[in-house]
Amino acid sequence: MKSNPESIRCGHAEDSFEALKKACEKEANNLCVTLNLAQGDVVEIPFWTSDFPELICVGKFSKSDKGVTYELDFSESTL
Repeated sequence: MKSNPESIRCGHAEDSFEALKKACEKEANNLCVTLNLAQGDVVEIPFWTSDFPELICVGKFSKSDKGVTYELDFSESTL
């Protein structure tokens, strides 16, 4: 059984916010395939820059009868 990540690291603190958003979306799409969630489960995973740790966003992943979906919340970003 694959364990779910506690956090994701992507991009660099010097990258543009648009580039970081795209990197987070790419990682989130990849996670939708690999996350081990049961129907009705919800998990929040923070996305950090890979160099100097800055919070980019928090991903909220859930599983329903339509599969795993996510929302990325950039409102708590420390960039």
